[in-house]
Amino acid sequence: MLRAVVAARRWWSELDVGGRRQLLIGALLLFCYGFFQQEPAWNEYSRYDLVQALVEQGTTRIDSYHDNTGDAAFYLGHWYSDKAPGSALLGVPVYVALVATARLAGQDVPQEIQGVQALAFVESGVATMLLVLLLIRFLRPFVGERWATAVGLAYGLGSIAFPFATMFFGHATSTAFLFAAFYLLHRQKLRPGRWAPAVAGFLAGLAVLVEVPVVLGVVALVVYAAYLGRGVAARFAAGGIPLALVLVGYNWLTFGSPLSIGYQFSPTFQGQNEQGLISIVWPQLSTTWDLLLGPRGLIRLAPWFALAPLGLVALRRREVRFEVLLAVVICAAFLTYNSGALNPFGGWTPGPRYLMPALPFAAVLVALASPALRFFTAALMVAAAVVFFAATMTMPNAPERFTDPLFELWLPSLAAGALAETAAWIRWGLDWLAILALFVVATGFGLLAVALSFGREALATRAAGRAAVVLVALALAFSFPFPPLAPVAIGWAAQAGPSISVVELGNRPAIVAGDREVELWARVENRGGALAATRTQFTIWRADGTIVWSAWYGAVPVASRSRQSISMTWQPGDAPPGTYTYGFAVTDPSSGVDYASVVASNTIVLGP
Repeated sequence: MLRAVVAARRWWSELDVGGRRQLLIGALLLFCYGFFQQEPAWNEYSRYDLVQALVEQGTTRIDSYHDNTGDAAFYLGHWYSDKAPGSALLGVPVYVALVATARLAGQDVPQEIQGVQALAFVESGVATMLLVLLLIRFLRPFVGERWATAVGLAYGLGSIAFPFATMFFGHATSTAFLFAAFYLLHRQKLRPGRWAPAVAGFLAGLAVLVEVPVVLGVVALVVYAAYLGRGVAARFAAGGIPLALVLVGYNWLTFGSPLSIGYQFSPTFQGQNEQGLISIVWPQLSTTWDLLLGPRGLIRLAPWFALAPLGLVALRRREVRFEVLLAVVICAAFLTYNSGALNPFGGWTPGPRYLMPALPFAAVLVALASPALRFFTAALMVAAAVVFFAATMTMPNAPERFTDPLFELWLPSLAAGALAETAAWIRWGLDWLAILALFVVATGFGLLAVALSFGREALATRAAGRAAVVLVALALAFSFPFPPLAPVAIGWAAQAGPSISVVELGNRPAIVAGDREVELWARVENRGGALAATRTQFTIWRADGTIVWSAWYGAVPVASRSRQSISMTWQPGDAPPGTYTYGFAVTDPSSGVDYASVVASNTIVLGP
């Protein structure tokens, strides 16, 4: 142990400012990616169900788990995930580690939402962080360290990569594998070696194993490998073949044919998937417009990507000419493919998620545009970061009923304090203002330290090193999901019976598709024993005390020494404009015993 400590101290002392800056950026991104715990979607539960089935039952059938998702395939009397198996296969060791750390911490088997969050942190958050570092390394020789860092951070915090780094979809993971494969091939071009092409092929195969449509990008990389030489192409192919065999073997074992995939057997999307090539038809310009400029469009939310075509100016530079052409081809391929999708946004989403594999290549093009545009580009990057901070802090997977989620959901939710779940609340009991302040201050501190790391060498080294240590500590306290989130119950007295209190109560009015709705939420803390079932009820009164609306969940378990959030949506319908009082109660569903109840100090204000 002592030798390890000495070796670590020596390594740290010898690490230059560039290395410390990379550690700082990595710690900053992991802090951001793990801080907010998103409510899982069908897509995520489908992948998680397969992880559970593989670990707990040794099968690909999810019959015991599928009730939490509509993203499932039904084949020969059994339920299966309709997703490619890569996310689940990669998630098996993560799930095992989560269960082990839970047991070491004296906790029960992790709840579904805790499992999804842990898998999202490792597979999406860590993968996106590594992609950002590779993007910076790739760009550095062409545009300089400062601009490469700015573009990398813009990708990581100012694009849909940010919210997807917090969710257990396959897009972040497959995109990271695809770009890593490209990076290794480019490295092979600069410094030929024996193993880099094979590793690149393996990573490209993993990308397809996680998300099959990423094969579009892999085909482009095959052309790149061939450009680098027949030997490079052969080793690239050899590296990818084992993963291709895993994919076709899984399809054969699960769906009876190596060329069958889960979407062909999905009852939920059967009508859509029977059209075209599994819901992919001829591209439509109207769809392209929505993908780029619609309310959830790429350029509408992250306008700095509009400058990507200006990166074609780099075709004049021989050392990067083929890479520019490759980036253009990949961007065009995914935009064309997505423009032909019958469901181009894929349901609840913060943006055009099927374009994600192209985004790091689009970022490369933006970086290579004329240096005269950098100040303007940086301003657009900051604006995009504000948008995606608001989305990620609230509810990035905006339901389809929100026509313009930025103004109908994300900004109103942020203003009202309707934040996504966080370890800052579950572990430490912070209220929404403290949570918001902590996140903004810590992120600002990290970005300032990154900026200072470009100053004088002595200051830069100290700033990057010390800030990296601080952000690692913050990430461990507020973002790391192992063991599963549970209160650090400092000062809580041991109690046999429940001791429930409503810590926070809030509301967010909105106009959605012309209709009024009000989201209500409560944050509940139990310092005592567990309750197998409770009734959690929201009630709204007129000014004269008459009940306008009341709704409840009838069998909500409350774990011992726990914190949780509960939300519900009121649709006022014909309720007249005015001011309404609202409250929340936790009661026994059979006896009616009141465990906790509170009337909000603020009111609901309904407009016309």
